[in-house]
Amino acid sequence: MNNKTYGIVVSVLLALTLVVSACGSPAGSAENGGSSQEDIVLAVAGPMSGDGAEYGKAFKEGAELAVSKYNDQGGYGGRKVRLVFGDDKNDPKEAANVAQKLASDSKVLAVIGHWSSSATYAGIPIYERNQIPMITPTASHPDLTKEETKWIFRSSTTQDMEGENLADYAVNILGKKKIAVLYINSDWGKSNADAFKRFAEQFGAEVAVFDSYPPGQNIDYTSALTKVKGVNPDLLYLGSLYNEGVLIIKQAKEMGIQADFMGASPFDSEGFLQAGSSVEGVYLDSLYFPEAEDERVQTFVKDFREMFNHEAGYFNALAHDATLAVLEGLDKGGPTREGIRNEMEKLNGFPVVTGEIKFDEKRDDVNKPYYNLVVKDGKFVLHK
Repeated sequence: MNNKTYGIVVSVLLALTLVVSACGSPAGSAENGGSSQEDIVLAVAGPMSGDGAEYGKAFKEGAELAVSKYNDQGGYGGRKVRLVFGDDKNDPKEAANVAQKLASDSKVLAVIGHWSSSATYAGIPIYERNQIPMITPTASHPDLTKEETKWIFRSSTTQDMEGENLADYAVNILGKKKIAVLYINSDWGKSNADAFKRFAEQFGAEVAVFDSYPPGQNIDYTSALTKVKGVNPDLLYLGSLYNEGVLIIKQAKEMGIQADFMGASPFDSEGFLQAGSSVEGVYLDSLYFPEAEDERVQTFVKDFREMFNHEAGYFNALAHDATLAVLEGLDKGGPTREGIRNEMEKLNGFPVVTGEIKFDEKRDDVNKPYYNLVVKDGKFVLHK
């Protein structure tokens, strides 16, 4: 081989080496997002197992629908979004472990979760310290968010907002003047009952009984209900999850309590309706009503049914909307934690299934309308 031929061969080999190297390297990189061709990772945290598993399942489905539609529309510059899931079992200690695991994984750019106020409380300092945006679709204790916790968002309403709406519904719309209140002894239950009582009294009602009961299944509520029966109220308001609510209502009727019954948005569940005639006539409110005429609602109902082969519920809708807020932050701010956070904070009238997201200085959504509902003929219907 002469020198000229040798030089040509070497040049060709060098060129081939460069091509192979280029094919094996990332096409580019993005802070906290990996290479430009990698999936963008978001996390969903909630009770994927245990007593609250139905809520974790609802979170999972709602987020999956939002991400599926986003990816179908091209994702972020051709990159797909992928979800990972953290099971907090609705236990604060587990929630802290989940938060630490997700926040310390640099590929995870934002977290949708947690479900309960107690679990969310446990995760907040970890997310804040690690500077990863977290948005809770459901936790409603007013003290969860603060101006100084810059990385924490809430796309549901607070207990103060719901308490005012339910008290207005009870006193000013239904005309109830003498009310008994029973609530589960938890962060959520106490906050829920306090807000309802405060506004009901402001609207002129008398709260004749205000009592709590411990968390747990199959509790005997006789002691608390005996107090309720003794004051003969117009309305028994329950700051309860739906499964406890069903048991209390059944037991109250067995004891001969003649009051009407009202609960908060956790009653908006297919499981509540499965109690049949026991819950007929119960009042509640919700941020989601599948029969609303709004086009966004009807599109969501149709898309959800097609994807999961069952009807969408309240918690599906809330998780879906929280995920949309994160995806909008991604679209506008890019695939970094800071970019997503900064753009989410600017949301003001962003359209979702449950209204239009408008964050205030605490990054609480203050723009969600309630539907006042009643159980009629085994269905949730608008109160008229």
